[in-house]
Amino acid sequence: MRRLLIITLLMIAVFLYSEQTPIFDIQHTTSAGIDGTFPSEMRNQKVELSGIVFAKDYLNGGFFVSHPEGGKWSGLLINDRGNSVNLGDQVTIQGEVHEQFGLTTIRSVKSCKVISRNNPLPSPTLITTAELAYNECYEGVLVQLSNVTVVSEDSRKGVVLIDDGTGICRLANSFLKNSDDTLPFKQGDAFSTIIGVVDYRYGEFRINPRGASDIKKIYVGVTKPSWGRIKSLYR
Repeated sequence: MRRLLIITLLMIAVFLYSEQTPIFDIQHTTSAGIDGTFPSEMRNQKVELSGIVFAKDYLNGGFFVSHPEGGKWSGLLINDRGNSVNLGDQVTIQGEVHEQFGLTTIRSVKSCKVISRNNPLPSPTLITTAELAYNECYEGVLVQLSNVTVVSEDSRKGVVLIDDGTGICRLANSFLKNSDDTLPFKQGDAFSTIIGVVDYRYGEFRINPRGASDIKKIYVGVTKPSWGRIKSLYR
């Protein structure tokens, strides 16, 4: 009887994870839901999916995976601290679709297997600040903004409001809270490009650079900041 029970459970597990689900199918939705957060139509379902790891150490745990080509509806947060992955890993994951305060994630990860390493990361999708602020299709996606300026600081620490002339969105430092990278966000700062991952927190979409290399700051009048120039300001 015990052996029969084990076989039955294994058959159920195989059935539940018999086919991989594209990230697009997990993320894509046209329904805002009762709270307006556009929850996944597959929430609370067990799935198996595959993707390329393109961001890790999100809020000190979790990583993002994407279809290799990137684009709308292509990225997803894996809320998992029990498995070690590296950027460029192609992974196959078994877990449950969950809505984390409006952010679609995979949690209760049963399995995370690295299929191959050192794969190219998806290219960032070029968008505007206005598109980022109001588009569910970019949640979990690697995006790039151009010619943006910090217009003000937000009430939340580590968050500023930025604009490329099309509309305001938020820039946050969810990957950098406990790292050596420092991003001196302050009003008036200008950036030629900002690359980052779009998340959804506190009812807002935000772009989160993965590190200092994702940000190209414009230094007006100088090629780069120098200690000598800083000292001269106080003579």
